[in-house]
Amino acid sequence: MKKIYFALILAAPLAAQNFEIGVNLSQQSYTSSSTPGVAPVVFDYDSKTVIAARVGYSVVDLGPALFQITAAYQPKTETNLKPNGITVPTKLNYEYSGIGAMFNFKALVAVGAGMDYRFEKSTKENIYTGTHSYGRPWARLNAGYAFPSPVVKPFIGLEVAAPLATENDGPKLQVGIYGGVRF
Repeated sequence: MKKIYFALILAAPLAAQNFEIGVNLSQQSYTSSSTPGVAPVVFDYDSKTVIAARVGYSVVDLGPALFQITAAYQPKTETNLKPNGITVPTKLNYEYSGIGAMFNFKALVAVGAGMDYRFEKSTKENIYTGTHSYGRPWARLNAGYAFPSPVVKPFIGLEVAAPLATENDGPKLQVGIYGGVRF
């Protein structure tokens, strides 16, 4: 019986914190790359609509200030490769997982800024085969609204994310809608 009380005492501060689960539906645009030489080839990619999941844990939630740590995952998506503007049967597969931190100022319209470190993987398939794994920091800005409710607080907002370092075959901008629940 003492073990149960001890476990409850240890778990109480954790349970009093805010958790967040959300989904991001966004449009990704990609960095172009080129080959050197007499007849260089410029590789462009179609923009792609992607879905990513994020979980967050509020470390600080005092009045209008919310500071949380986050983890995110985007499953593999596929976009068309266009050397010199011509669509070819080669696809670019892209996926990432990431960890980060976010600060939100909660008002009628909540605004926030944060950083992620994303572990990214790009794979070209068919004609130009190759896999490229890398990590880079991303900056995120958001604005949204949380619906008032007693226990679970649904929210929705707009989010823009951009990498702080460029990388061939990787996204250069992500703009979308982020929504989920806080509890």
